[in-house]
Amino acid sequence: MVRLLVADDHPIVVEGIRSLLRETAFEVIADVRDGTEVAPAVEAFDPEMLILGERLPGRAGLDVFREMRGKGYLRPIILFTGTISDQRAIDAMDAGVNGIVLKHSAPDHLLQCLEEVRNGHRWIDQSLLQRALDRVRGKEEKLGLFDSLTARENEIVTLVFDNLRNQEIASRLGISGGTVKVHLHNIYVKLGLSNRMDLLLLIRDSGAADR
Repeated sequence: MVRLLVADDHPIVVEGIRSLLRETAFEVIADVRDGTEVAPAVEAFDPEMLILGERLPGRAGLDVFREMRGKGYLRPIILFTGTISDQRAIDAMDAGVNGIVLKHSAPDHLLQCLEEVRNGHRWIDQSLLQRALDRVRGKEEKLGLFDSLTARENEIVTLVFDNLRNQEIASRLGISGGTVKVHLHNIYVKLGLSNRMDLLLLIRDSGAADR
């Protein structure tokens, strides 16, 4: 029998998990309602797996996960959430959570996740995986747009993102303000943009500033 600790602030959710796991290889041995109660409960009950609600009072599930891993706790941890943003889901995957299950998904998804995780695998809700993949693809497509720019134009893009004005860019690069304007016009045309604000938004959304 695999012993579980469940952290969720909705008693009906906890009871639903208990009911779902009856006559399975999993058993809820303890539950807590607040993110700050997880670490003490782990020490007291020594569960083999954790199910953490993402929107816990005190500390969110992903933050609790990071704290536990930071303390050297290596047993499997699953996030159980009603809603989660694309970026938060990507952050959770990057952080290495063992599973993410959506509360509105079919009950057997939680069982599938527990089984997969018990066997040493990760289990992420397919809709979250698809959303994360779409987001990454979208960024890659936007980032690829900058490949059409010359080296000088990419320099100017970087300086625009650093909030330098045209004259400051000109001074930094040793060119005239008029030349900067010409380069910016060419950049807008190549990227299909209208103005400086459009360029700033594209840089932010594509992750080009991190290159």
